[in-house]
Amino acid sequence: MADIRVTFTKLGKLKYISHLDLQRAIHRMLVRSGLPISFSEGFNPHPRLNIALPLSIYQEGERELFDFRITEDVEEAVITEKLRKAAFPGMEIIKAELAIGKLHTKRAVWRLELESELTPDEVKNALSGEMVVTKRTKNGEKQVDIAPMSRFVSAERVGERLMLRVELNAAGNDYLNPSYIAAFLGDKVKLMRTVRENIIF
Repeated sequence: MADIRVTFTKLGKLKYISHLDLQRAIHRMLVRSGLPISFSEGFNPHPRLNIALPLSIYQEGERELFDFRITEDVEEAVITEKLRKAAFPGMEIIKAELAIGKLHTKRAVWRLELESELTPDEVKNALSGEMVVTKRTKNGEKQVDIAPMSRFVSAERVGERLMLRVELNAAGNDYLNPSYIAAFLGDKVKLMRTVRENIIF
């Protein structure tokens, strides 16, 4: 018995499906693959599955992760190929490998594609100090400085869009949704696309 970690994409039309729908789709994919999947016990058994950092609707991911368990030894290359054949449109299986450690995420790198007249330097300056936003919590809304939870990576203009990359906290209660970065920039930007490029452990 072994835990397998899969790196995959969630792009294009898949941004419209919820995390629960993605989970169900992956369940079906695992069953279709013909791999010796480990199932849960009970009246409604399903593949043992752990998806890292669920994406919100309208968000995309270039290197998403999930772990599942197999009951027999299978070569990583064979697992990858079987999953690729069973995958659904919009999902590309990048690789499958033996999972090392648990899916305890720390940070995530995001790309925000913006319509804006701001220059890259103006965006960098705006994100270099205190960043107070109205953040939703379990106890309601409150004013929070999200600067300690974020790190500016880069900003560049590509065609008519401004490509902003930020590294945000992604650990438990410290998780920061990238929508708050766009909210902080306010009316000066229009968020056109949100892509998680990588997850950091």
